[in-house]
This record gives sequence, C-alpha cells and structure tokens, in this order.
Amino acid sequence: MWDFSTILQSLDYLGTFAFGLSGAMVGVRKQMDVFGVVVLATVTAIGGGTLRDVMIGRAPTFWMKDPTYLGLAVIAGLVPFIAAQSVERRHSALIVFDAVGLGVFTVIGAWLAIQAQVSPIAVVALGMLTAVGGGMMRDLLAGEVPIVLREEVYASASIVGALVFWVGISAGLTQDVAAPAAAALVIAIRLVSRRYHWQLPRPGAGGPRAGT
Repeated sequence: MWDFSTILQSLDYLGTFAFGLSGAMVGVRKQMDVFGVVVLATVTAIGGGTLRDVMIGRAPTFWMKDPTYLGLAVIAGLVPFIAAQSVERRHSALIVFDAVGLGVFTVIGAWLAIQAQVSPIAVVALGMLTAVGGGMMRDLLAGEVPIVLREEVYASASIVGALVFWVGISAGLTQDVAAPAAAALVIAIRLVSRRYHWQLPRPGAGGPRAGT
C-alpha cells in the first residue's frame, strides 16, 4: 500500500517528464538540434525547482540528490525525435500531465518554503516559482515572451494553490490533507480555465496582453 508521500513523489516524476516534453516540443517547433531540444526539456523540467533550492539555500539541489529527475528530463527531450507526431496527437493528454505537474510542483515548492521558515508571501512566491520558473526559462531561451506573461490562467492558478496550502497548514491541517487539496485546486483551475478560455483582466483591444 502506497502512502501519500510515495504518491506525491510519483506525481512529481510525472510532472517532471510532462514539463520536459513541453520544453522539448518548443525546441522541435523552433527547429533546434537534438542538443538544443534536450536543453529546453531539461530547463523546463528542473529549472523552477533549482531556482527555489538556490533561493532557500537548499544544497545540493534536488536533482543532484536524486538523478531520476535529470534522467526523466533528458528522456523527455529525446522523445520528440522518436515519436514527435505521436506526442503532437496526444496534445490533450500532455495538457493534463502539465496541469498535474503545475499542481504538484506548487505544493512541493510551498512545503519546502514552509520548512525553510520563510514569510507567508515567500511561501506563495516559491510555490509559484517552482511550478512556472522552468517554463519561463524555456520561453526566454526560445526567444519568446514567457507564457505566464502573455496568456491563459497559469501562474495565477499556482498562486491560489500555494496560498490555499499555506492557509491549510497554518490552520493545523496535515500535509497529507492540505497537499492534495491544494494540488487538486491548481489542476482544476488550470484545466477549467483552458477549457473555457478564461483570462485575467487585461487592457482593451489593441493594448498589450497580460494573462497570467
């Protein structure tokens, strides 16, 4: 029988692979070579968690202690060269996996921030950074405006989840209760917002977009 920590770890691996795939597909669409694609996959998969660990002084960083993360990122980077069309056809499944990764990464980042005894604002910020930092680095390396600054409910879903997780822990809930509730909320917001094309308020027609 798996305990919750084991399930969370498994979902963390799944999210790492899904984020890696999303980074790899950006590299393929940009017509990068295999090295560039693998770099984008790796940055997307582990970039946010690496930034978080550096900011809270957690060393060595998570992927140095558990090479599974780096291995999953590299494999995700190679998948498009083997089955690019198959990955594209399963775009809807990738969106779901990406949402799972967003929720799980948010919770893990917020939990590690709480353990580091930082302020509530920092808990929320680090939860969000863990979830979206890799994607921001990916977009910058690919020469694009980061997705969190230009479209869809993405970073804001992570912020809500991290805040709910912190409130739950502060109210005395155990991690086994607060974590799945917060992660599920992030996943639901992300998927529902994409389904119904929700966006945050932005300037009128012709103005710059801001849909995080």
